[in-house]
Amino acid sequence: MSKPDSITQQLYQALRRGRELCAPEALSAMAEFVAGQQHGDGGFVNRAGVADGYYGMFGLLLASVLDARIDLGRLDTALARQDPRALDLVHLLCLLRSRLLAAFLRVAPGLRGVAALLPAARALPKDWRDAAHDLLATGDPGRFPNHDAQSPYSQFLALSLAQDAGLPWAVADLWPYQLASGLFSNERGGAIASVNATSAALVLARYGQGGVAVAASALDAFAALQRPDGSFPAVVAAPAGDLLSTATACFALSLYDRRPPHSPRAFLYDAFTASGGFSAGPGDDVADLEYTTYGLLTMGVL
Repeated sequence: MSKPDSITQQLYQALRRGRELCAPEALSAMAEFVAGQQHGDGGFVNRAGVADGYYGMFGLLLASVLDARIDLGRLDTALARQDPRALDLVHLLCLLRSRLLAAFLRVAPGLRGVAALLPAARALPKDWRDAAHDLLATGDPGRFPNHDAQSPYSQFLALSLAQDAGLPWAVADLWPYQLASGLFSNERGGAIASVNATSAALVLARYGQGGVAVAASALDAFAALQRPDGSFPAVVAAPAGDLLSTATACFALSLYDRRPPHSPRAFLYDAFTASGGFSAGPGDDVADLEYTTYGLLTMGVL
């Protein structure tokens, strides 16, 4: 396999493919939903209706794919208020990616191919890029998920940040997090595999990172976690699947030209809400920008 594009480029391309599979009415509803999630201060809101930089990144990913009408001027003001050195890894990645996407949205729609994302690091202020460099260089555990800078999920985020900022980054060995099944945990020496950790590790390995080989049997075991309704659970013991786990698992498998055994279409249909966005899954009627991204992402890798 050839080396894939950056993670941001891969996500964008998958979301574009998901868009192509949507009916015009659904696309219009999603675009209106995304536009309606922009806060008065320029950012985007979370499930509680509060401006949140984490959700802002998802809002901008969706806006770039759906051509949702958002106020970029107010957005710039909201982004400029953020102090990158005060943020943890998750929120720093969201801030930098939001700035890249804001620049991307200023490109004429007809020129918004994936290649237009390549020079986007030039849109980053130097102090933001320096903040990313310093966080990656120090590996301050307090700013990484679960206070572990070497877990699969933390290193997936770190590689994403390095790619977006145009910085070098080498992933540490992932084998301490790998189970005998070939799947992964986010706990060093953990006994229970998770979809989050395994998806992250598979993506890292696809980039030649992490010092682990991905056997066909591991991909089979991962695909076998899927439920008959087409969803993936966060862990095997979870009572139901969710859209986050479903999207990340399907995305990771797609990088190896694998499809899950069951189509997630019915699950996606049940997760689509009257508001025009996706929820976590059946039984949850509250849509948000994060799950709407996951819904479109899942469609794009079917």
